[in-house]
Amino acid sequence: MRYTSMTMVQRQMANALRQAVETIYAGGTTTSSATPEGYRVGGHALNLVGLLEEHFPDFKPHFKFGRKQVALTGLSENMDASDWAIIDTKVASALERMVRGVLVTYGTDGMKQLAQHLRTKFLDTLQTTGQRLVLTGANKGIEEPETDGWNNLMFGLESAGGSATPDVYVAFDGKLIRGDEVTRLPFVPGGRTTFVSVHDPLYKSSLEQQQARSSDLITKLTKTYDKQPNEASAIIYNVNIVRQDHQELFDLLQTHKEVRAILLNLYHSATANTEKPEQSVTALVTKLRAEKGIVFFGVTDNGEYANLQSDESAIKLKAAGVVPLYDMPKDVAFAKLKLLDADLTPVQRIDAMLTNKVGEIDETRIIKDDIQTLKSLYK
Repeated sequence: MRYTSMTMVQRQMANALRQAVETIYAGGTTTSSATPEGYRVGGHALNLVGLLEEHFPDFKPHFKFGRKQVALTGLSENMDASDWAIIDTKVASALERMVRGVLVTYGTDGMKQLAQHLRTKFLDTLQTTGQRLVLTGANKGIEEPETDGWNNLMFGLESAGGSATPDVYVAFDGKLIRGDEVTRLPFVPGGRTTFVSVHDPLYKSSLEQQQARSSDLITKLTKTYDKQPNEASAIIYNVNIVRQDHQELFDLLQTHKEVRAILLNLYHSATANTEKPEQSVTALVTKLRAEKGIVFFGVTDNGEYANLQSDESAIKLKAAGVVPLYDMPKDVAFAKLKLLDADLTPVQRIDAMLTNKVGEIDETRIIKDDIQTLKSLYK
């Protein structure tokens, strides 16, 4: 009888766990806060599920809330492989408890990369156990009136506890997107800032619209400047990815002596890593600006507006010397940089890039005080 009783208890516990969704908090905009100056600073250790239950007492999911763990705080642009390893450990322990699903809250800048990483690491386990691993985040923090954080959190929890095919997903804006298909929606004027699947017709139409506009602007710029581009004068450097260091760029500059400007391809919210010493883009910009007089400009990877004012790391990038190009598309910015005269001074190069020629930049968006401060760094 004793043996039979223990087995029944164990079975009941196992069934309870299979109905539970565990939550792992890993920073991001959802738990960020706004400073008096109006920009966001790193995530905080908030019990989002607990707050969700307080804010929405009528939210009655079909699953039980399991353990809630804090893996990380901070903003995702400052995360690296060592931070991912912490998330890996938390996810692995949750899955071992044979819960129904696991929700990870994270920042939108690093969401796509983390989803791909977790899918590579855990897909076989998920398909074997029948569990789901879901990521979610927010474009605006939960303290903001128009936050999307609560809706994304509820949708993420329901997805982790739902019946989708076992896999890794991003749950955002009402869409459940598989981790190997998720991408940021290419931004077009009047468009949305969200995640979509690469197979979503909206992704294709937005990308085509964005590419057509860029192609038209580049054609007009080429005609206006009436000269061949100087391919050696500028390079694009991607800082919208996790890097261990910037040795790749230092090596490139050893063989590209004529580089006068570097276009930084930033995350969608105009951010990059500004914390880890070897990975800090602010340290990189400060060093090359001082040693080589190279001018750094910033655009976003999917075309969203970049003024370097909305996040703590964006503020640091601007303070180091990154000149925002506001609404100028990435490909257009790169083409224009190569059309500028090679003998321009850094300040003249900044003025030239921020002077509208054919509709490539909306000068009314330019924050003049910021630009004056930036110019003083390059004199």
